[in-house]
Amino acid sequence: MAARRGNLLTLALLAPSLLSAILLLVIPILIVIAFSFAEQDTYGGAKFGFTLASYQELFQAIYLPIFLNSLQLAAVSTLVCLLVGYPIAYFIALRAGRYAGLLLALLLIPFWIDFIVRMSAWMVLLGRNGTMNSALVGLGFIEQPVRMIGTYPAVLVGMLYAFLPTTVLPIHAALNGLDKRLLEAADDLGATPLQSFWRVTFPLSLPGVMAAILFVFVPAMGVYAIPVLLGGGKSIILGNLIVQLFLDFRNMPLGAAVSVVLLAISSVIIVGYMRVLRSVEEARA
Repeated sequence: MAARRGNLLTLALLAPSLLSAILLLVIPILIVIAFSFAEQDTYGGAKFGFTLASYQELFQAIYLPIFLNSLQLAAVSTLVCLLVGYPIAYFIALRAGRYAGLLLALLLIPFWIDFIVRMSAWMVLLGRNGTMNSALVGLGFIEQPVRMIGTYPAVLVGMLYAFLPTTVLPIHAALNGLDKRLLEAADDLGATPLQSFWRVTFPLSLPGVMAAILFVFVPAMGVYAIPVLLGGGKSIILGNLIVQLFLDFRNMPLGAAVSVVLLAISSVIIVGYMRVLRSVEEARA
């Protein structure tokens, strides 16, 4: 009787979260999947049924570069975020001391502002008559303002700015739990700082690094606002494609099919991440 009462209490406590997940996650995903198998009607809507026409259309050569562009942008953005975010996480976790909490707060405070507002601010900073060009001209590095908005580096800057916290936080969590006695032991055994880092610190921080890769790569594949605002929408990726298919071309089934494919790719990456993480944990054990 007590066990049954405990199960009912647990179910009651979980009910709001489960209901929210069903209403806001499961049902919308099922609706998108249903749209992906529908037929396009005369007015651009969806005529429910079961057809693979939308998925077959995705195999056309025109869509392959879009998938490759999305994967390339996600991979490069992830690499840039790791190269910048790992040293920041390392410094905060192992060198900042009592200022660690303050530095983490300073890292997160800008992200309390609306995302579009922050991206619009970058458009002002990187504009032809913006702050960056004015500073470079004033310092004598360039004679005339250069075009920054609408370039690939501008997109990478936006991606770095958007995903830096999701890179730093998991790596910081892994490094913050590092047993510093291991570093002292490596130093006592004659290891140089670089050897100590590669043989002790970095391997023990791998779970955080892998989590950061997951938290950056997966959402970066479907990001929409950054390539449009900072890249000028010149390079079409999956996020742009989905919006265009739904709103511009009025092809809801094909847009839903692209969304389902993106969801499938993300799921495969997550499953692969969990398997690799399990292998790392088993190797460490």
